[in-house]
Amino acid sequence: MEQITAQDYLRRLQTAMEEEERAEEEINACCAYTSRLYGKGLPVLFDGEQVKTVLRLKDLDWRQAYHSFFLPQRGKVRTITAPSLPLKRRQRWILSTILSQLEPSPQAHGFVRGRSIRTNAEFHARHSYVLCLDIQDFFPSIPQNAVEKVFREAGYSHSAAAALAEVCCYEGVLPQGAPTSPTLSNLVFRELDSQLAAEASCGGITYSRYADDLTFSANCDLGAFPDRVEELLRAQKFSLNREKVHLYGPGTPKRITGLVVQNGTVRVPKAFKRKLRQEIYYCRKFGVLTHLENVKAEKHIHYREYLYGKAYYIHMVEPEEGMRLLGELDKIRWPYF
Repeated sequence: MEQITAQDYLRRLQTAMEEEERAEEEINACCAYTSRLYGKGLPVLFDGEQVKTVLRLKDLDWRQAYHSFFLPQRGKVRTITAPSLPLKRRQRWILSTILSQLEPSPQAHGFVRGRSIRTNAEFHARHSYVLCLDIQDFFPSIPQNAVEKVFREAGYSHSAAAALAEVCCYEGVLPQGAPTSPTLSNLVFRELDSQLAAEASCGGITYSRYADDLTFSANCDLGAFPDRVEELLRAQKFSLNREKVHLYGPGTPKRITGLVVQNGTVRVPKAFKRKLRQEIYYCRKFGVLTHLENVKAEKHIHYREYLYGKAYYIHMVEPEEGMRLLGELDKIRWPYF
């Protein structure tokens, strides 16, 4: 496929508009708009109609664009609103060509390349006091107009931004199931991340965020800080989950985004590792199928991938232990399911 440089594109655009006898002011405005988007590595979309044409939105059956299901998670049930495959393909195009070119805040560790729950926890490993907070109904709290603002700030016209936001939202909010939602949530939250980081730094406090989990740490008591955080969140239409406020003091293990932080080190919880070692032991001693029968597993599809996923998760946080467990998994005689 022919690679078109910014200069070539602008020259062709200007020529085409001159042949159509467009006004010089209009030509200059369109070229400036194109140049700004090209300079950011973004596709040029002039208005909502072009968005609809490029994404072939008229081919979509919007009546079947989403379906919902319930996902038990950490003692509660989340409602996942997932897009249809045709819509998901269009959202992935937006994610890869537009959203991935935009920078999240330095405080965001979730859904960001090179950052993870491990980097988020390590950020606070050297502090004596840690405060962990949770935002209530994070994705549904992000309205469509906030998503539209992200596209406008990227450089798109109001019309194009509105059309892109409509593709990424469902019933006026960010759906928890669309591939674009995690990155968009980070981009929407950039301003609030900056406010929270500034507020924290005034008190010598470190701040980071992994999705809807907010973490603050310092070498001084943080007991009064949740009220200030709640005030800032409320100003941006977010709510603090008061049932999930965890304050850790000196000398105690801290649980940050599911990981244990103690004495400057970050570890996977012992119970998680113990459970995986136990499963590996039974699989090697009795065989995979017998083990699954013994534990009365109703489903064993992708059981091998399930165990390897746990081992890779451990490897991300504790490389040596993860490698050892991966080696143990390799020794299992896996049946063909």
